[in-house]
Amino acid sequence: MNFKTLVPALLLAATSTGFGVMSTAGTAHATTSQTTVSVAEIGKAAPAFTLMDTDGKKVSLADFKGKTVVLEWFCPTCPYSGGRGGDKSIHASGRVGALMTAMKKVDPDAVYLLIDSSTVKMRTTAEKLAEQDAAIKKKLGITAPILIDADTGVAKAYGAKATPHVFVIDGEGVLRYHGAFDDQRRGGSELGNNYVLTSVTAIKKGEKVEPTYVKQYGCGVRTN
Repeated sequence: MNFKTLVPALLLAATSTGFGVMSTAGTAHATTSQTTVSVAEIGKAAPAFTLMDTDGKKVSLADFKGKTVVLEWFCPTCPYSGGRGGDKSIHASGRVGALMTAMKKVDPDAVYLLIDSSTVKMRTTAEKLAEQDAAIKKKLGITAPILIDADTGVAKAYGAKATPHVFVIDGEGVLRYHGAFDDQRRGGSELGNNYVLTSVTAIKKGEKVEPTYVKQYGCGVRTN
């Protein structure tokens, strides 16, 4: 699969929602940095994107119009996110699996996506990162797609700071929550106070999401 020919299709101020149609003006080589994109803000349209997953399939935020979408920034080697942290890792501990089960009971249509922007941090190619992600996905039993942010443009647009750093987008394409996955920074296997589940539940009920931000914890995301 050729990740270098696919750049994040980031929708700028020309579109009213994050689920708008992708503009051809946003297409470039993956090595081109996205410098004109504003960081996502609560209550405003989430930046649109198109990325390739570890199976070589293109996935766009626009594919899920009308559905609540959860984005989780991921790194395969991060002890808080990937396979090296035991109970610290939200995946290795089973906390993401528990969340997805609980989330589907609240909203069966909710979508969970992982985004890996680790090419710069890990000094690797998008192709090699995809291979590593595919291996850890199989090892940990991750069922959600892992999308490769080859040039880190999507991380820049969302202001992703850590793995994990989660973003919850409602069916209108509006960002409603971002920050920590849960309150278990020190690890654990219980679902605990999960901010994603709280947000998805509020959106499903038509209620205001509170809190809208909790400081994220984990390994840093590098974009340059």
